[in-house]
Amino acid sequence: MIIHSQRSRARRLGIPAFAPRDRWASLLAGRLDDGYHYLHNVAPAGMPRIEAVVVGPGGTWTLRFEDERGSFRKRNGHWYRWNGSTESWVPWEAQPVTEARLAGHRLLLYLERAGLQAAVEPCLVVSSATQVSWEPDQRPGVHVHGDPTELAMRIARDERLTPSQVDRIVALLDPRQPVHQLAPSTPG
Repeated sequence: MIIHSQRSRARRLGIPAFAPRDRWASLLAGRLDDGYHYLHNVAPAGMPRIEAVVVGPGGTWTLRFEDERGSFRKRNGHWYRWNGSTESWVPWEAQPVTEARLAGHRLLLYLERAGLQAAVEPCLVVSSATQVSWEPDQRPGVHVHGDPTELAMRIARDERLTPSQVDRIVALLDPRQPVHQLAPSTPG
């Protein structure tokens, strides 16, 4: 996997560009081949920042990282969090789930406006100490993963994009990338 890091002032000053949660970049890089690209802190065309995007033959995936620990469950259309002190489920706003879903939707709209018909899979990446579940008819609208091997297997499971589609999406999300030579048009 090719990791696209964003040059920033902090990096020029010698401060590491990746936060500890971005260890996922190196973990996924060990599991996905060079047909995949990992882009960190993507904010195309004034959109709100997306923590990470993975683009490759398996599709386009937005990643939202969440460190909140505990058990969370969607039931009857509402989210709940397990409260150990009262030993009961209490209402939870589910902001990380909403943000993950919105990041995927915004990127999908951006790609559609650019003329690329590519599905975007939103993913909430949680710590191993987090458990997220839902009733069978209450799907959250995002993939939820806490294991990099499982996430990499899910990303690579289906071939959805051609190499040229991958190149175009990466060029849109990282403007520093060179745009590959397009096929010449025929005079006519």
